[in-house]
Amino acid sequence: MQWSLRRAEIVMAVAALAFGVAGGVALLDRGAWLDEFWTLASGPPDQSWAQFWGLMAHEVHPPLHYGLAQAAQKLGLTDLGALRALNVFGVAIVLGGLWHAVRRNAIESGQACAIVAIYASSPMFLDNFAELRAYFLLYSAAIAVALMARVLMRLAARGEAWDWVSLALWALCLSVFVNLHYFATFMGGLLTLALVLIRRGRGVMAFLALSALAALPAVTLFVIQRLGAGPDIISWIETGRVDAVLVMLDQTWAAGAGNVVAFGLAVFALLIAVERGVLWRELRDQLVLLILVAVFFAVLTLANALKPIVIDRYLIAAGGCILVALALLALGPHAPRFAVVAICGFALLTQARALYTGVYDRPGWAQSAGAAAALVNACPGTRVFVMRQDDPKHMFNKAKRFGHDYYAARYGLNLEEVAVGGAAPAPGVCPNVVWFEHILIAPQSASAMAEAAGVSFIGRLDMIRAGTGVLLINSAEPAS
Repeated sequence: MQWSLRRAEIVMAVAALAFGVAGGVALLDRGAWLDEFWTLASGPPDQSWAQFWGLMAHEVHPPLHYGLAQAAQKLGLTDLGALRALNVFGVAIVLGGLWHAVRRNAIESGQACAIVAIYASSPMFLDNFAELRAYFLLYSAAIAVALMARVLMRLAARGEAWDWVSLALWALCLSVFVNLHYFATFMGGLLTLALVLIRRGRGVMAFLALSALAALPAVTLFVIQRLGAGPDIISWIETGRVDAVLVMLDQTWAAGAGNVVAFGLAVFALLIAVERGVLWRELRDQLVLLILVAVFFAVLTLANALKPIVIDRYLIAAGGCILVALALLALGPHAPRFAVVAICGFALLTQARALYTGVYDRPGWAQSAGAAAALVNACPGTRVFVMRQDDPKHMFNKAKRFGHDYYAARYGLNLEEVAVGGAAPAPGVCPNVVWFEHILIAPQSASAMAEAAGVSFIGRLDMIRAGTGVLLINSAEPAS
């Protein structure tokens, strides 16, 4: 019976991973949005590496993901779907970390199965796999780093030396993690500090040297970016103090895939340990990971009170510690016999619901571009305009223009420009259309939108909201 139960756990975990990857692959052709165009515009195939590093000096993120996208495009991989598919390397990172953790007796096979199932059913997996941004790799690397931290903590608890294989894998996973996002650089620093305090002996200097080397590219670029005093490209964040805490709670839930079975078992394990008075002695590693998450969130809450910097996807850096601690707590010595099966079963149900409802199949800019193309098809003389940018070299403007050109090529649109403060050309038999994108809060009327854009029109003006885009339709008929 035991062998059959073990096999059921493995089969269900593999099924959850397969469905997660399949769901992500099915979404590789979904619509793109501004941040993906930002990535593409930051690493075109004809750009030299010197130009690339010049752009990175004015970024707000570390270089790894941008560098991967630049290298892939230089090698001829320019299709958006194919570039998104590179996220599959994140799955390999997690599986490699699990393999080593099981081999070093840092986690049990049932815990490994639960980690795989929760990982593959989390919104952090399903929503970010089909996106050309760093966040899928960030979630994956966060899990791998947390697993490597667990390995080193277990070796220290057993009085064993930190072997070079474990140290090398720690350094490799950490180097990926901290060079994807600066919130991850901070989280990686907290993990490093915790492991130093836990070890406090032989092997610490080598560990610190490897950790510092892993973080060196991110830290160096961070200093260059701050000294460069480039334009503020995070001023759009407006997360309030209370909102920041709520976002953190939401992301904690998302990191665990909202798996109520796992969360319930974890709380039960904590209560049992408190009742028996063995909380720290038996659950030290899990508590260390959770304390680090709490410190991470507390510092960001204070920082956000001074200047808003917290948004949901930035907090994915804490997802690995949350997930690993959750699995270790839920599947401790007091877990029911069928706990792994229940966790995996809930994960499969979560995936089925998400894939059935299509919650992650977002159209992006394709929705507004398609609406513009439909107007042109209805009246072939329709002219489509976009706003001329004052500073075309600014990355925000460059990314927006890249996105407009991307979808114009896909839908066969011939784009023209209209300047801020100017007048749009008078419409003819067919209307003129001004296409705006990445409009998060659109004005309530066409006239309000025209005023906000700083463009004057002659004739009737109507507005269509299409996804994250807005189309102003200027026709020759007089306004009613």
